[in-house]
Amino acid sequence: MEVDKKTEKNQSVIRSAGLMSIGTLGSRILGLLRDSVLAAYFPRTVTDAFFVAFSFPNKFRRLLGEGSLSVSFIPVYIEAREKNPEEAKQVSQGIFSLLLLVSAMICVLGVIFMEPIMSLLVGGKGYLSVEGKLEITIYLARIMFSYLFLVSTYAFCMAVLQAHRQFFIPAIAPALFNLSFIIIAILPIKNMRFPGANLAWAVIIGGIIQALTVIVPLWKQKLLPKLSWNWKSTKVKLILRNMIPGILGMGILQFLTLVNINYASRLKEGSHSYIYWADRILELPQSLIAISLGAALLPSLSQLWTQGKQQEMQRQGQQHLLTLLFLALPSAVGMYVLAQPIVEVLFMRGKYFNVADAENTANVVKIYSVLLIALSLTKVLVPNFYAIKNTWLPALTSVISIVFHIFIGFFMVNKYGLYGLVGSMAMSGYINLILTLIFYQKFIGKFNWGQFLKGTIHFVPSLIVMGLFAVYSYPLLLGLQIFSSSSFNKTFSLLVVITLSVVLYFGLSQLFRVPQAQKVLSRFKRL
Repeated sequence: MEVDKKTEKNQSVIRSAGLMSIGTLGSRILGLLRDSVLAAYFPRTVTDAFFVAFSFPNKFRRLLGEGSLSVSFIPVYIEAREKNPEEAKQVSQGIFSLLLLVSAMICVLGVIFMEPIMSLLVGGKGYLSVEGKLEITIYLARIMFSYLFLVSTYAFCMAVLQAHRQFFIPAIAPALFNLSFIIIAILPIKNMRFPGANLAWAVIIGGIIQALTVIVPLWKQKLLPKLSWNWKSTKVKLILRNMIPGILGMGILQFLTLVNINYASRLKEGSHSYIYWADRILELPQSLIAISLGAALLPSLSQLWTQGKQQEMQRQGQQHLLTLLFLALPSAVGMYVLAQPIVEVLFMRGKYFNVADAENTANVVKIYSVLLIALSLTKVLVPNFYAIKNTWLPALTSVISIVFHIFIGFFMVNKYGLYGLVGSMAMSGYINLILTLIFYQKFIGKFNWGQFLKGTIHFVPSLIVMGLFAVYSYPLLLGLQIFSSSSFNKTFSLLVVITLSVVLYFGLSQLFRVPQAQKVLSRFKRL
């Protein structure tokens, strides 16, 4: 009976991660289509300005909405709900009201002081050398900064839904954001004050739709929190106290991205766009695998810790870490060997994205493919700390790795330019992973290195065959010239190679009796 319960819990986590992945897949596909539209229809001056301006509200979103608040809120909310549902309701209302107040205040201050902020942020000679670029950035940023209020509302409602084990709706909401953005971006709007102004308004309209997507189901289930200024609850104070290290760590992380924006402003035009587009390619496997699995794992780990089942929590966490690696490794290999065709198929269309843009973006993607492994493993390790309500250690490891990047990145940017900046990011990611593993063994429990390494070795033969197949099959298939259009040939060839590579990897993994292959495939059959 106990074994059946454990199996059921493991399957529940994988099923939840699968549902999130399905929803996230739709969002990421539309997100890539959105970025393809930006690359094709807008020059690098506009895309650089938009990405810099849009990144600013995103920094605060991750700080307030999707970062320390959600991981501090979910374990405490679940614990309160199991003991006293009325107290859980009060906790939800208190945190939600405080979040809205803080995000509204930041929005007002951001709009007022946007000009000096942007002048400091992108004051590099490469950025300022383009006439009018800074003015466009300031204008777009002032419009889009209100998105912070909308996305913070979405992120909190998403956390409540996830605490009630509802994962699909919050995962699909960003897809609606991307869809509305694409429609508005391609509309022939004239007489705009600055180029790209329609993109800024598309963000606001998409943010409203995204927020309503999660507000409506909460309202129907009577889970939508009301505004309340009573923050005296001990659990509200506990959440806020647990948020402090997360805010510090996330704050340092967002400071890192601001440093990267500043470093990139010293480089040639297009650098911000290349990093953004490569980051979007990186986010697709990371969101489908690591973030979905990590988010689905947190409620389960929190419940096991609350019930005093520490060994079961360790076992389950480490099993899912191997499952993550089983999926992340082929993603990283595929990103590396197919970087150039992926970039060409996604973005190389229209009059504004040329061969040089494709090469620069593809080279960044190759470096990011190495970073993917470190980021993915860290994303699944960190929920173990959040489950035991220890938010200090993930913040500490983030701070150390980011400080490393700030110093090393300065020298690498000066010597190697764009690739030096991205390479420094990859090195800091692995430092963060190593430190997280060290602290895991001290605060969570013994890490079963033997089982982990043995499981990893089982993946190697399938990875090697898959990688070689992808490298040699793409140019062969492309050379057949199945379609008269070069664009159709590249798209068809890439889709066929990726599909066959996935089938080959899973087929060989089953042939070599890799346990993770059976778990993943059986779970998808039940979705």
